[in-house]
Amino acid sequence: MSWHPLLPWPLVVLLGLLLVGFTAWRVVADTHHRLRWGLRLATAVAMVLTLLGPAVDGAIARQAASDVNVYFVVDTTTSAMARDFDGDRTRIEGYREDMAKIQEEMPGARFSIITFDYAARVVMPLTTDTNALKTAAENLRAENSLYSGGSSITAAQERLRLTLEGAKERQPERSRIVFYLGDGEQTSSQDPTPFDLPDLVDGGAVLGYGTEQGGRMASTDADGEPGEDIKDSQGNPGVSKIDEKRLEEIAEQLGVPYTHREGGDIGPALTDADPGEAVDGEGAGIETYTSLVWVLALIMSGLLLADLFVTTREIGRLRRVEAEAGGTP
Repeated sequence: MSWHPLLPWPLVVLLGLLLVGFTAWRVVADTHHRLRWGLRLATAVAMVLTLLGPAVDGAIARQAASDVNVYFVVDTTTSAMARDFDGDRTRIEGYREDMAKIQEEMPGARFSIITFDYAARVVMPLTTDTNALKTAAENLRAENSLYSGGSSITAAQERLRLTLEGAKERQPERSRIVFYLGDGEQTSSQDPTPFDLPDLVDGGAVLGYGTEQGGRMASTDADGEPGEDIKDSQGNPGVSKIDEKRLEEIAEQLGVPYTHREGGDIGPALTDADPGEAVDGEGAGIETYTSLVWVLALIMSGLLLADLFVTTREIGRLRRVEAEAGGTP
């Protein structure tokens, strides 16, 4: 049992002394209307108890504690449409699925999404809004394949560096966790520029998608909608293959582990990733309780109706007495 006053408690005590004291005095002094004043005394007591806000104590709910910023760096080149993830699903479906799993495992963290194809862009700035993250992930689309002219697997290097530097300057106390999601396929004619992010990455993982056999991939239009399968200049089906050696190099550059993903539990990958201090159930405690004010409100309503009934009955009796007295010679 606990009390949660609806008004400052000194004011509740003062009102209680006035209401209860006055009605109690009337119960004693007005012997002709003791029932009516008794009802009002009970109403006054119920009102004072209501203002004190009685409640039944409940559990202690705890918020998730997190001091982590999470950055998803996602490969949205045409190869994201290759159908060799978890059977014949596209790699981009794997990206979406794993981003949702990571969010569920890191309650309270802030999330951001950076995508890259021929260029890198921040498609979602840091936010704790999980619905925004879900929407942004569902709306991930591969680049328009008509303009696919070769891309680097480290095209997000500069954008990521600027983002992490800004986060470190504004919130140096928060860990910066990077999850790189891609297939490692370098289609640019030049070697990828290594990630150079000293002291900016505190954890994370490189998650690889695809198979060594590769998968065919659909072309995409400007809206990311799939079309016919891509073919090479000789008319043969275009096949994209994972390059795990490149992905391991990226993991080494970022100082995080590499994990090949084929669906399933993301837990082992997160364990290796050292994702900061996002711990469910260790945050600030919130005491929960069930208010009893509604019960007292019902009691007061009943007492007021009874008081009204008694008062109306007495008024009727007085009128009948006056009428009888007026008719007597």
